[in-house]
Amino acid sequence: MSTLDMDTLRSPVEDLHQEPPPIVSQSDPSSRGMVISGDKLVFSPPLYAQRYQAVQEIITASKMPITKVVDIGSAELKFFRNLRYINGVQEVVLVDVDEETLQSSKHRVQPLMADFLLRRQEPLTVKVVCGDARVYDPLLSGAQVVTLIEVIEHMNECDLPALVQCVFQHVRPHLVVVTTPNADFNKFFPNHTPGKFRHWDHKFEWTAQEFQHWCLGVVEEYQDYTVEFSGCGLGPDGTFCTQVATFWHHTQYQEHSEPLLRTAMTGTSFGEVGGLAQTAGLESVYKIIAECEYPVDKRTKEEWEVDYAMNRFNSLRNFLVAGDRQGIESSVPVWQQQDGGLGLPSPPDSSLSSDCIHYLTPHFDNEEAVYKAGDVKNEYCFYIIDNRYALIPMRSLAHWVNSGAETDLTDELIR
Repeated sequence: MSTLDMDTLRSPVEDLHQEPPPIVSQSDPSSRGMVISGDKLVFSPPLYAQRYQAVQEIITASKMPITKVVDIGSAELKFFRNLRYINGVQEVVLVDVDEETLQSSKHRVQPLMADFLLRRQEPLTVKVVCGDARVYDPLLSGAQVVTLIEVIEHMNECDLPALVQCVFQHVRPHLVVVTTPNADFNKFFPNHTPGKFRHWDHKFEWTAQEFQHWCLGVVEEYQDYTVEFSGCGLGPDGTFCTQVATFWHHTQYQEHSEPLLRTAMTGTSFGEVGGLAQTAGLESVYKIIAECEYPVDKRTKEEWEVDYAMNRFNSLRNFLVAGDRQGIESSVPVWQQQDGGLGLPSPPDSSLSSDCIHYLTPHFDNEEAVYKAGDVKNEYCFYIIDNRYALIPMRSLAHWVNSGAETDLTDELIR
């Protein structure tokens, strides 16, 4: 590895960090494997998937409500697939300096057909943004979480202070997660050449000691934060291929939006943005490439419960009518073949025809009311109880339901 400019690794309080940073216990949260195949080192699951999963687990383990997440260095936008399933998240901002990559990848954030069929209970707005993370933009305001997955090593070290200032001083999220390659692991790559980086665009690759030293410098400067270290991609000698730093804010997060001065930058390597003039105000300097809102289920709780119960009821009805039953005409539903209403195949000992029995779907306030109802004579019935679930008197249907079935359904309720 090429010699690093150690001045850029030090915080302004370097004198407080003369001793090497403490060794922090790191553990891989799940069973993951690594094999050498020819001249390649292969992880299972793939290393990028392990990184995404590790960051997702850190976010979900947070003890506070999370409604907005900013992912810096989103590139191909693949991490969004993890973010969209985190409970409570209602806004995601995906930031990168490469507009061409964002344009070609923006389809990954669009709602799918399944999102319209099974709608979210909470709103979700997604913004794909082209911008330089060294410069604060009001689009970042209010984020409780900021993630930087494999980002900092693509920046010149002289640009890192501006990035840190943007995230820790201006955005001030409750949680910041940073991942970066671990240079200590490079020796395990087949045919590795000392001093050569893993990727052509990497400007540096830090050892665990260097990365921890930099992180401790950040929390020394921004003392409202603490840092924990972990990793993913477990290799020989307990060395992680990717190192992870998790920064936690000491106090409860409070959303804020205040006028901020944008810091002038030097250097052009990160997004080829050089000589940015210092400007004031809150006007956006980022460019929104794509924005979409996911469909939301706007039903009330009562409406949802009624629909849920009826959907489960109809699913069971369809299964009983046509599900893997021999001798049933699948092209014409049985209930359409009956006179006088809907029908279901009958238990073998039914007094009705051998092909069907009729069922009723009255509404009752509770199960006790079902048995007190004097006009309910048919024991082979389905009942909707308090709009919450369909109750099946399975003792009556047990013989028929279990005839040729792989699963004993007699003790189950449709909930």
